[in-house]
Amino acid sequence: MRKVVLATDGSVESEKALPIAWRIAQSQDAELVLVRVVEPVTESLISAGGDVSPSAFQRFSEAARAEAEAHLAKLGARTGTSVRQRIVLLDGPVEPALLDFEAAEQPDVVVMATHGRTGIVRFALGSVADRLVREGVSPVLIVRREDPATAVLRRAFLMLDGSQLAEQAIPIVEKMAGRPLVSLVLFRSVVNDKNLDGAREYLEQVAMRLAPSKLQVEVRIDRGKVVDNVEKAAADADLIVLCTHGRGGFDRFRHGGVAAFAMHSLHKPVLLVRADVDSPL
Repeated sequence: MRKVVLATDGSVESEKALPIAWRIAQSQDAELVLVRVVEPVTESLISAGGDVSPSAFQRFSEAARAEAEAHLAKLGARTGTSVRQRIVLLDGPVEPALLDFEAAEQPDVVVMATHGRTGIVRFALGSVADRLVREGVSPVLIVRREDPATAVLRRAFLMLDGSQLAEQAIPIVEKMAGRPLVSLVLFRSVVNDKNLDGAREYLEQVAMRLAPSKLQVEVRIDRGKVVDNVEKAAADADLIVLCTHGRGGFDRFRHGGVAAFAMHSLHKPVLLVRADVDSPL
């Protein structure tokens, strides 16, 4: 990897994504780019009944940028000199600003928390994160705001369904093999017993493809619906990895509702890879 982007909004919750972003950048010898969007303050001033004269607008804008820059500098200081880093301030609105930045920078992964502060700057599931997955160019690693911050990324859990679309999540796992990932669980859920042998054969073939990566690969198969099995199957994982079509947002993942379930119910970081549905299979 060359570049890891951490998107933050200045809240304590959004900072929970910093340790994982740092860990990936440090293990990959990649640049860590700390990004924050400064949204226009005009609407906030109007809603608060404040003076929206040019001079007031200028004062508030300068104060907002100064606060954002100081916050990013504080985050950068927390990582020390262990990674190469860069601080970037963008002008809002948040979603278009991040999408334009991502398109220009082409990072290997964008890391962010699902929620930040409430109000006009909000990294809420279904808004900023959703648009980055649907319209962005890079995988998005989501950290739940309710979960404790962690930099542990040794064991990944990759959900596959037998399709080549779902397999588009494999390359980023290969990139992270040994840096920092040590082991990998390949998981598939089947509806009934007659599909067990085929599913196992398929996962073992994928495991063979991953042999050059030197990852310790384990195959797991469960019967029943994915959402009924994945929580138990992924209990010992540090990172959940899966692929999404992207176009339809969080409701149209390759695994149906399992991605939304993983985001809402599993207390694990989730790495979402947007499938290139137009690529030849």
